[in-house]
Amino acid sequence: MIHLHGTQAVAFRVLIVDIDPIERVVLARCVEMLGWGADTADCLSEAIDKFSIRPHDVVVIDFGLGQRDNRHLLRHLHRVHADPSVIFVAREAEDRRADSLQSARDFDLRVAGTLTRPIDPYRLHALLLSNPLRPRPGDRATTIYPSARELDQALRDNEIHTEYQPKTYLATGEIVGVEALARWYSPTLGVVSPHQFVPVAEQSGLIGRLTFRVLEDAIVACRQWREMRPDCSVAVNLSPRVLADPGLLPRIESLLDQNRVPPGALIAEVTETALIANLPTATEALTRLSLKGVRVSIDGFGSGYSSIASLLRMPFAELKIDRSFIGVCRTDPEAWRLVRATVALARALGMNVVAEGIETEDISDRLRDVGCDIGQGWYFGRPMQGDAMLRYLTPKGRNPLTPGPVGLVMASAPRRMVREPSSKADLAPAGAVRTERDAKADVPWELQS
Repeated sequence: MIHLHGTQAVAFRVLIVDIDPIERVVLARCVEMLGWGADTADCLSEAIDKFSIRPHDVVVIDFGLGQRDNRHLLRHLHRVHADPSVIFVAREAEDRRADSLQSARDFDLRVAGTLTRPIDPYRLHALLLSNPLRPRPGDRATTIYPSARELDQALRDNEIHTEYQPKTYLATGEIVGVEALARWYSPTLGVVSPHQFVPVAEQSGLIGRLTFRVLEDAIVACRQWREMRPDCSVAVNLSPRVLADPGLLPRIESLLDQNRVPPGALIAEVTETALIANLPTATEALTRLSLKGVRVSIDGFGSGYSSIASLLRMPFAELKIDRSFIGVCRTDPEAWRLVRATVALARALGMNVVAEGIETEDISDRLRDVGCDIGQGWYFGRPMQGDAMLRYLTPKGRNPLTPGPVGLVMASAPRRMVREPSSKADLAPAGAVRTERDAKADVPWELQS
């Protein structure tokens, strides 16, 4: 099978390392039914031999292999300078996930995620199609996954809070909404990135509590913003596990009613991989939300495997182009052609188009000229806490002649940006350019895989 991922066509081959002969056959059959080639191994030595004969794009590793052999295999993949993405397979009761995830990152390997038995083919499909990033060299010493207990305690102690990044109408420079982002500042661990705590939340069952914390914060804040800007909206990302929660819709309805916020002011964002992970459940949940008036957005479009047919079936009102395309569209002609085609497709289907990851005036202007509606990124504003966003939304908070209280200030149109250093780290030498990629913590809390 040829899969178009980004701007390259890639033929996938998967190596499955599983000690259980039946589970090994089941996994291989699932992979082959999805269109990929599959090889299998039942132990460490056979896995190393097979990888030496033929490099693989994805390696699926059973936790049942044992922690020592797991680490040995990961070390081998690192030593031979291989670049497969890694998928772990676990049983519900297994408690070795964090150690294996940390080991993979220690060896600079790309981790797509974890499968839980019994295997869900939608989840498998999503992980096979994901393109996880390799850990940056400078992160190896500091990237430590928190435990589920630490995350649970952080939720109890209110260490996790919500920050907001503005979304700007490209034609006029007007702020039309914000995206809610979870942040964790721990007294003992320091700044914990969403890349570190969201996988733990997903695997430990804490993702529901985390999501509803963000939802409540976002809706309460939106009520305040709408007193000044009646059309202001707030976007919150929903994971596959949350979409499967039967209590999702009643909780959202209750929060909206309590805060007298209309359903149309809330945008439910879902990534392509989340859709594939559980398509029937996601379709039903998003349709119910849409029928209640909540707007639905497909996030990170282009990074997964969405078809035109799925766009037609789902109740999407908004399409967000993945930041990986926006960041390279000046230098990659194929990425720019894809961006223009995506904008045209979304407009033909009656959707608003949002581009995330905009860092320069030139990119903003080019996107505006091809018909993109809304922009998001450090060019318009960094993530900020709710009170800072409230000040930012007031006219005096956006005076182009006076630096604002939160760093970035926007004039009547997004053409001249002024940034006031908010910390010593921001006092860069003259001529230095600071981009979104310079701040690992400033990523959407849902962790796009």
